[in-house]
Amino acid sequence: MRPARDGVDLSGRTAMQGVSPPRIAARGPFMKFVAVEDVAAPIALVWSHVADLEAFEDRARARIGAIQRRPPGPPAQGTVWSGKADVMGKKRDVTVTAATIETWSRLTAEAATDGMQVNINVDLAELGPRLTRLTVTTEARARSLAARLMLQSAKLARKTLAKRYKGRISDLAARIEKSAAKG
Repeated sequence: MRPARDGVDLSGRTAMQGVSPPRIAARGPFMKFVAVEDVAAPIALVWSHVADLEAFEDRARARIGAIQRRPPGPPAQGTVWSGKADVMGKKRDVTVTAATIETWSRLTAEAATDGMQVNINVDLAELGPRLTRLTVTTEARARSLAARLMLQSAKLARKTLAKRYKGRISDLAARIEKSAAKG
């Protein structure tokens, strides 16, 4: 397995490249981003921001328009959102599921679009009474030839994507810290 570079796991090789793939890569090529931020806020406050699925839904609605939530009511584990979003410059059907919600420690979402599966894991670890480690891992996995081509194009821009990814997680951490300073 090749080491990660710039927050991108490059081990998504296939047997056709003459290298025995790691077990995880046997299900298709993938790309993985990891961002770690130490947030100067108690874990309860960080969790309240991370687990505020309605706020994430509102931000997504502002960017992509119509989103449907099933079942209706407050979001919880198993809630599914669907809509159309720009993915790699093309409108595609996207479905996102809140797969795991473990209070104070983990939130997992699974997204699917046109032969691509994306898993997003948010892990929290309390480092102190006013310090929390926020680790966000996103893994995209191709399930079709078209998705493989899309993922291959994304790999060409991996440094730019990794920088943007880390920037967004850093912005989230800054918003949480700003909220902690107010309260």
